Amino acid sequence: MAESFILGLSSGSACLVTCGMVMFPYLMAESAGTRRIVADLSVFLLTRLIIYIILATLAWYFGQAIFSSAGVKNYLPGILYIVFAGMLIWYSIGRNPRKECPARIVTVIDNTKFVPVLLGIVNSLGLCPALLIMLTSGATQDSLVKSYIAFIAFFAGSSIWFIPLTLAGKLRKKQIIATIGVLATGLAGAIFLIKGITILIGGIINE
Repeated sequence: MAESFILGLSSGSACLVTCGMVMFPYLMAESAGTRRIVADLSVFLLTRLIIYIILATLAWYFGQAIFSSAGVKNYLPGILYIVFAGMLIWYSIGRNPRKECPARIVTVIDNTKFVPVLLGIVNSLGLCPALLIMLTSGATQDSLVKSYIAFIAFFAGSSIWFIPLTLAGKLRKKQIIATIGVLATGLAGAIFLIKGITILIGGIINE
């Protein structure tokens, strides 16, 4: 789904700017070989994908219970989209670039094979506005398969930003990345804001 991919694109750029140097300290080392970088990054991305698949399943499962009532289904998703989209836009405009990365909690761990897994878990479970929107999206899908597709599109968009780390020893041109991230975040926020308003209007019309 295009909207989920754009949302992931905005989320991934913000994460790379704020957390890149913390999440991959060993990837930044001059001595880190390409094979090691690719292996660690692959484990990190695979962990994120597994977490998103689990979240897609849970969101859809609980969504079937929460949105079982026609009245709730006509209004609550629209309200949630509007609130979270507003948070996303505000987050992109007012975000403090010096905000600490949640992945700092794993920096006390030595460089072992478990570090990429832990980083993937921490990175995936950060309750940012983008993830809240995705949980809403997964909960309102018609089928579990569609929930999976939405989360996989989100994963794909957010993962693009990490692939260049296999070829580079350092993060450069962070300002360019940040600018692209702000634009993508604003676009994603506008898309889901419109979607929320549309759902609310549809609920009113269908009454």
